[in-house]
Amino acid sequence: MVDRQSIAIGNYSHLSSLDGFRASLALWVYLGHLAAAVGFQNYLLDLHPLAVDLFMVLSGFLMVHTWKEPITQYQLFSKTTLSFYSNRFFRIAPLYYFLLLVCYLWSPTLAHMHDYSLKAIPPVWAQNIIGYSPNTNWNFDSFRWFWTHASFLFGLVPGMENSTPLPDWSLSLEMQFYLILPLLLIGLNKISVPVIAILSALIAFVSPKLFGNYLDAGILSHFGQPSFLPYRLNAFLAGMLPALFLQQQLLQTLSPKNKALFLISALLCIAPLSKPVIVAYALFVLLVFNRAPLISRVLSISPLRFLGKISYSIYLCHILIVIPMIYWLIKDAGLMAMSSVERFTIGLLLTFPIVLICSYLLYIWIEKTSVSFWKNLSLKLK
Repeated sequence: MVDRQSIAIGNYSHLSSLDGFRASLALWVYLGHLAAAVGFQNYLLDLHPLAVDLFMVLSGFLMVHTWKEPITQYQLFSKTTLSFYSNRFFRIAPLYYFLLLVCYLWSPTLAHMHDYSLKAIPPVWAQNIIGYSPNTNWNFDSFRWFWTHASFLFGLVPGMENSTPLPDWSLSLEMQFYLILPLLLIGLNKISVPVIAILSALIAFVSPKLFGNYLDAGILSHFGQPSFLPYRLNAFLAGMLPALFLQQQLLQTLSPKNKALFLISALLCIAPLSKPVIVAYALFVLLVFNRAPLISRVLSISPLRFLGKISYSIYLCHILIVIPMIYWLIKDAGLMAMSSVERFTIGLLLTFPIVLICSYLLYIWIEKTSVSFWKNLSLKLK
């Protein structure tokens, strides 16, 4: 007898438009950091932190969409779980560890460059602080720093979410999501989906009050970034729900009532996030369900698909290029005499080719190599 569930899982296709979507998010973060570094204020670029929320939505979707067995048959301790954790580790950790080593070797110089640039062009949030004097403290010398970053647990420690030049707080957040994903899948099978959606939304609403909201301390602690999973579990779940809907649609197990419950649950999950993220989430859902063909075609063009492939490297390495380049421009190239638009344009022309080349090389030499190594090793272990 043919297993209809296995056929459905096997029929999942690669959504090329999501490559372009991922590329757009990585470029948004890079351009936003560049704009902030040169003092160029632009509404869209100022919102670049929201791209990380959308990365979480995308991650939640892909983890379910590419899961190697029917979710309804999932068992906690299975080969699929072990394979999942191994694949994610070899996909994420090698590049991160390499760039951590670069930061370790170069951190005093980077910190000096960063502080010099911040004094010359203070961030918007610091302009109302009397006597603002940046003093970057990327302390790489403690054992706690080493083991928390090696294990990706630093995001659970208030004050350590910004302890490197890298935008790596989101990696700790993602690893926390991976850690509970098997339990979450079982919960979605055993408990009502709307119940889990309501819980995640409530937790997201209260987390800033409890754990802090950027510059503002919380009742219990102060995280400078939403690096603790309760802040953004709802975003991951908002991405998972369309993938679960697609899977059940393929299995022909969706009743009109279940469709309504999925819609309500998705709205509950996304509600705690900002309005621009909610709008972008609507676009994401349209792409997933192939309801925006023109935008899908644009996001599927070859250049964006290429950038999507190297987007992890773009996201992780761009700051290591922006910091020294902007420092040099401010210090030695007379950048301060120019308008903010001119500074941004020159910074973009100088940094983008370097970011692109470095990201491609990192993708080829580290990302692809580590993934291929694991695939070959797993075949030998079978």
